[in-house]
Amino acid sequence: MGGSLLTYLITRLVGLEQFPIYFFTDEAVQTMLAFDFLRDRLHNYAQDFLPTFFENGSQYNLGLSVYLQVLPTLFFGKAIWVTRGVAALVTVLAAIWLGQALKRAFGSPYPWLAVLFLTLTPAWFLHSRTAFETSLAATFYAGFLYFYLLYRLENPRYLYAAVITGALAFYAYSPARMVMAVAGLLLFVIDFGYHRRHPRHLLW
Repeated sequence: MGGSLLTYLITRLVGLEQFPIYFFTDEAVQTMLAFDFLRDRLHNYAQDFLPTFFENGSQYNLGLSVYLQVLPTLFFGKAIWVTRGVAALVTVLAAIWLGQALKRAFGSPYPWLAVLFLTLTPAWFLHSRTAFETSLAATFYAGFLYFYLLYRLENPRYLYAAVITGALAFYAYSPARMVMAVAGLLLFVIDFGYHRRHPRHLLW
């Protein structure tokens, strides 16, 4: 598992400034908003303190992706490798969660296969080396599914971790809000019998 994670990490970080060959404004805006957020003493342009969302164009649709860039921007400044590196490092969590899901939820003796599969998937290779919010949302959605599986199969206390990672996916990318709402509703209905046996955790 360790070797496959190291392979994943290397393939995410090497040559970040060279590939992808473009650097979109949709990537740069994360760091620029984080820079302005620090400059304005933790306020957004509307003067909200520690806002849930930041304005991107004419819409408030950026949240988690900006907060993740705050400390790296403070310590390292504005640079492509910083902006992309933060997002790439976060996606390592997706590899870990998928590998652990294969091992703990499905009983596979080869959890490293899930990590290598994610490493070699072309679409994920591209997106996980950019600072777009899609990779962040997909990462925390993977965490949501992993912890939900543990909630169902191991211990109901894992529901709290599932809710936290689901909330992070919700605030990472605006289309993920609908994804999380539908997923949460479906899982509540499908597993209602199980939820009913653990009312204390569900109510919390």
